[in-house]
Amino acid sequence: MDNKLISRRTFLKGAAAAGAVTTGAMVGVNLTQAQAEGAAIYTPGTYTATSRGYASFVTVSITVDETSILEATVTADGETQGIGTVAADKLAEEILAKQSHEIDAVSGATKTSTAVRQACEECIAQAKGIDVALLRQASAGNTAETKDWLGEEPIVAAADVVKTIDTEVVVIGAGTAGVFAACAAVEEGAKTILIEKFDESYGGAGIRDTLGAIGSREQLASGKNPDKFDVITELYRQSNGYGDQRLYKVWADHSGEAIDWYTDRMAEVGLSVRFEEDDHSREVRYPIYDVGHSLQMSATQGAHGVSAKALKDYGIRLGLEVHYNTTLVRLIHEDGKVTGMYANTPEGMVRYNASKGVIVCTGGYSLNKDMMQALQPETVKMININYSYPGSMGDGIKACLWAGAAMDETHSGMLFDRGGIRPDQVGSQPEGVLFWMGSQPFLKVDLNGNRFTNESGCYDHILHMAHTLPGMTYAEVWDANYIQDMMRFDTHGCSRMFPHVNGAESVWPLEFNEAVFMSMYRDQGIVVKADTIEELAQKLGLPVENFVKTVARYNELYDKQQDEDFGKEAFRLSALRQPPYEGIRMSGGYFICTLDGIRIDTNMNAVNAKGEPIEGLYVAGDCSGGYFDASYPNLLAGCAAGRSITFGRLAGKNAAHRA
Repeated sequence: MDNKLISRRTFLKGAAAAGAVTTGAMVGVNLTQAQAEGAAIYTPGTYTATSRGYASFVTVSITVDETSILEATVTADGETQGIGTVAADKLAEEILAKQSHEIDAVSGATKTSTAVRQACEECIAQAKGIDVALLRQASAGNTAETKDWLGEEPIVAAADVVKTIDTEVVVIGAGTAGVFAACAAVEEGAKTILIEKFDESYGGAGIRDTLGAIGSREQLASGKNPDKFDVITELYRQSNGYGDQRLYKVWADHSGEAIDWYTDRMAEVGLSVRFEEDDHSREVRYPIYDVGHSLQMSATQGAHGVSAKALKDYGIRLGLEVHYNTTLVRLIHEDGKVTGMYANTPEGMVRYNASKGVIVCTGGYSLNKDMMQALQPETVKMININYSYPGSMGDGIKACLWAGAAMDETHSGMLFDRGGIRPDQVGSQPEGVLFWMGSQPFLKVDLNGNRFTNESGCYDHILHMAHTLPGMTYAEVWDANYIQDMMRFDTHGCSRMFPHVNGAESVWPLEFNEAVFMSMYRDQGIVVKADTIEELAQKLGLPVENFVKTVARYNELYDKQQDEDFGKEAFRLSALRQPPYEGIRMSGGYFICTLDGIRIDTNMNAVNAKGEPIEGLYVAGDCSGGYFDASYPNLLAGCAAGRSITFGRLAGKNAAHRA
């Protein structure tokens, strides 16, 4: 059902029927201290709020008495049928179970779950009579002084272990790196188990959209394969010199093979992987290298899940075991060697002995509030929408640190300039909308109506620049010719909404963006429309006189085909002369993942503070480090996910051949 009312009575009745134990309160119903003591924390009544999900706005209503949530309703009828719509019931039940908005994501419905969490948080804030920002601050704990995000390594007593499993290779995490690692290990003949904390329907959230590589078959055949040392130099430059050029070289030498292997596996299930080739006939200010490869499926077809399932099925045919609902507790290590792991499973605590090695592919820590606040407070300020995979809690990073591994000393995140807000809002909003056109180089102005940058730069540069702007907020504007303008802009990577020059599909097609997102934002008043420039300024809350002057100057630069103010490429200038005019306020970004992690060597082994490899411990994907810093090089499309598949595959091979 899309709109399910869950009452506290029906939830408790169901829990009791399932054999729950009561000790004054039902097990699984998480009461706060105030609730347990009967102190009033809510004003009784029904409260409603909305937040944007994957394809629609999701509505949550809660009914409360003075101490508890009595009923919860989640309306998600506009979400993906069979996925987000089905999640509504589960999420309503969990709100009641936890008596909180701090609910877990439902497998396969990450964005819907995030929307429900945010809307419920707003409902609770209303019920408490406080601003939602204060509630968020409280729920994050004393984050301003959070130091010990690592905590102590858990102690597992022998008596706690209900089962011991012996194998050769254990891969932790069934995401992009993990699936590639597991398949590589089993291909090399190793007895391999893939561990996944979520259930089979989620399975690690799948393979990323765009995968960066050099030397794939299609690149070589096209004659457009980029020079690997040019690419390595750009990666190193974008890392401010913190990146390890030895790791870049490993990626450059082996990523083509990883893509070819992936292409072959997808062909076996009737799917195509294509090289994303772009037009390089015009000069650009920021160098672009065509390294991206993507599965040719529309944004509405769910390419993530299809590709991940195909790879897992392939591995299973070769003897791979996949253990779902199995959560890493700690690694088993002694004298600088890792020999296995402990995991919580539906059966209880299980010990996994891995004679050849453990490969940690658990993702970053972008959903761990304490880690983010302690390590990346500036990034936190720039997050408008957090679409990280729900497993991104830093579990694997912490387990590796407890085992003696070293972590990057600089910390950063992958943020894209696609955080839209309502025209009456200022600053990064956790309820912001994913506005894909934010990465298009249309005119952008601050809240004083003044242009402030070359809009044709890297995705996160404008977010960094926005720190200096009033309210960290700016507006993006365009006219009725915006589709033709975007075709001429010829942007690179995932911002592109049209096929690439070689016919490869974009990962976010224009038709999908228009039908699902733009229509919704217009209806909701997030994207505003006006018949005149003056009216557009008023609707966006900009000083009319200043904004009119800025637009006139921008039109003048377009006519000259020369950006005398900020040096933007002429083909990426546009005029604002054809009504209707439209615009949106922007603040903060679309947060995808963290970019720092455990230091590794070229064998994919985790290393300690002295740079010495930790025997039996391999790390790949977003939980690994040594690659990025400060800014994500988005003009090397898919370079993070390309690293994940390449290093995952190498880790699997190397572990399988360890004596």
